Amino acid sequence: MMLNTIIYLLEVTLLTSILYLFYRYLYFKLAYFVWSRYYFCAVLLFSLIIPLLPSFVNYESIGINISQIFKETHSGKINALIKINQNFAHSEYWFFNIHFIIKILLIVWLSGVVRYLFVLLKNIYSVIRLIKKGQKFKHKNFTVVKSNFNGNVFSFFKFIFINNEFELLNEQEKEQIIKHEKIHGQQLHTIDNLIFELFRCIFWFNPVSKLIAAEVKIIHEFIVDNIITGNKNKPDYSKLIVKLSASENNFLTASNFSKEEIKNRIKIISYPENENIRKKRFIISVPVLILTLFASWFIFSTINSYLKIPKKPEKIFGKPFDNNSYKIISPYFTDKQFDGITVSHKEVSYEIKSFSNIYAVESGTISHTETKNIFGLKEITVTEKLKNGYKIHYSGLYKIFIKPSMKVEKGELIAKSGDIRLYPTINIKISKNDTTYNPEKLY
Repeated sequence: MMLNTIIYLLEVTLLTSILYLFYRYLYFKLAYFVWSRYYFCAVLLFSLIIPLLPSFVNYESIGINISQIFKETHSGKINALIKINQNFAHSEYWFFNIHFIIKILLIVWLSGVVRYLFVLLKNIYSVIRLIKKGQKFKHKNFTVVKSNFNGNVFSFFKFIFINNEFELLNEQEKEQIIKHEKIHGQQLHTIDNLIFELFRCIFWFNPVSKLIAAEVKIIHEFIVDNIITGNKNKPDYSKLIVKLSASENNFLTASNFSKEEIKNRIKIISYPENENIRKKRFIISVPVLILTLFASWFIFSTINSYLKIPKKPEKIFGKPFDNNSYKIISPYFTDKQFDGITVSHKEVSYEIKSFSNIYAVESGTISHTETKNIFGLKEITVTEKLKNGYKIHYSGLYKIFIKPSMKVEKGELIAKSGDIRLYPTINIKISKNDTTYNPEKLY
């Protein structure tokens, strides 16, 4: 799960970077700006979804066929490589280190997400404070908020914020600015900004997320410029843009432009290209974009099929007692030589606290119980039968809470261990079809 999260974040980052470069070097000169806005919305959507899509190719089947082909010609070398790979994949050292690195990466990522979310919420709170403290008056369907803050006029949903510098403008300039900000509100540009800022918070480590958020704000301005100017007031409006660019705004909804960007805005306003030509050139590039998305899907689905973290073998059973304060008195072993005598101990003997709780290691049915009297001390043995053919033998018990034929669930209390005087206090044996297994490797 942790590795899948890291892979997903990296794949989204790579895809957004590709699509952003696609825009900058192919769309930017061609762009019809209304569609450019939708393009970046689609970038977010496809970038988040494509890495999650399943593949239509059965890569496991392909892998098996390739292995079989190689096996026929170089079976010895292939088997040796497979064995080395399996040993490496199941290495406890490798498993621990890769998980440790992934945990560190996730902690760093989450720390960054929290930090950037805090900044975003702080900015939103600053806007809310301006609304509460500012002087408000209605302007048709919008609320104009006058407050003393450093920065340009900006909008936030149905609110338009102006400061003391606004009063230094003439009436025509004021009207143009209010009209400009009202179009931002009508076009719901604030929603775009919040979505892309949230995306930036999650993918803060990706520099392209910042570039995309800034690009969307620029596109908003181009859209509004195009609506306002049309075929009139172009020189006056261009002068107003230059005039307002002299101050800077720190609010998240405001668009700060470099000299090059301001130059581009004025150029587009003064010498607009025919919209129909822009649309046609934009449409022509769509097949290239579709091919890029399809290729990304194919590549990412292939990566997701192969980049899987080696897993430790899943344990079949749970421990029959609490992990606190126990000691193995006699471990499981088979056919060991002691002074020429072959000895086997096909169960594990534990020393635990007297009268400890004993739990079912897996769900099953109690097949039978047996009671013995050893040196005046009662010892009970319980045998549990599982659906998968395993049998669990619990011996050294003092008291039981189950009866033969009773069904028990994994982790259910079934007995109490014996007195420490009956040394050791509990033995666990696991068998299946006359074959015994080491309990310590199964839970």
